[in-house]
Amino acid sequence: MASMVHVMSPIVTRNLITKFKTQRLKPDLPSLQHSRQFNAIKNDPRKVINKYASRRNIVVSCLDRPNSRPNQISGYDTVMKFYSSINEKNQDQLSSCISSDCFIDDFSFSKPFRGRKEAMKFFEELVKSMGQNVKFCVENVCEGDGHSAAVNWHLEWKGRKFHFTRGCSFYEFTDEGGRLVIRNARILIESPIKPGGITLSLLKNITFLFDEFPKGAELFLEKPYAIIQATIRIYGLFLAPLVNHVMASYLKLLSNMAEFFLLVVKIIIKIRNLFFK
Repeated sequence: MASMVHVMSPIVTRNLITKFKTQRLKPDLPSLQHSRQFNAIKNDPRKVINKYASRRNIVVSCLDRPNSRPNQISGYDTVMKFYSSINEKNQDQLSSCISSDCFIDDFSFSKPFRGRKEAMKFFEELVKSMGQNVKFCVENVCEGDGHSAAVNWHLEWKGRKFHFTRGCSFYEFTDEGGRLVIRNARILIESPIKPGGITLSLLKNITFLFDEFPKGAELFLEKPYAIIQATIRIYGLFLAPLVNHVMASYLKLLSNMAEFFLLVVKIIIKIRNLFFK
């Protein structure tokens, strides 16, 4: 595990994290390793923040990593190369960042993506949906013990933060020919819907049903997708004909409104180009 002390510096960008790749600390920082300053960080990081507020971000590993090599590529480097490839729409470089047997589990999707082929198809769609001006902005990278890293990020449009696009990803790496590539990834994205207390009420009801019907709970936990698919089939037989008709009319109305709005925007743009050249 790693503990992080956020100490911002006016001359260091917010994406910079100082990583200690050797045992606990870099060899060129012996004074910090044995000083009261280091002990203060280790015992209570909050006391150090105000006193050293002009310094940079520090990540201190709490466990020794004796097998680390100074010139070895780190998880941080792989993560930054990965997001840079997405921002630059470099498919070849992006493909080189993930292993052939990768497992990408984006919690926005019902099923994970297995293998490079499925993962690249997902990332290609992601890159297309981002357009030309939307970019990933990495806020923090925290390397764990072994080949792993946690990242929190958000999206920006022309340098401006895109609301409801914050996310947190956890990566596990594997060594392929002396370089680290992503083998496992779990991606959690902020939802624009904030249910708040409804979530707790829902959890309360679900746990009540689990306690009352433990066999059903075990069956659901063993095969959640199978039960969901069975529920969808039942819905398709009895409720879908009525609901689909209503939803189809609603979606058609929304589609027509969107097309009308887009037409109005195009007319305004043409008028502007005609009179304000």
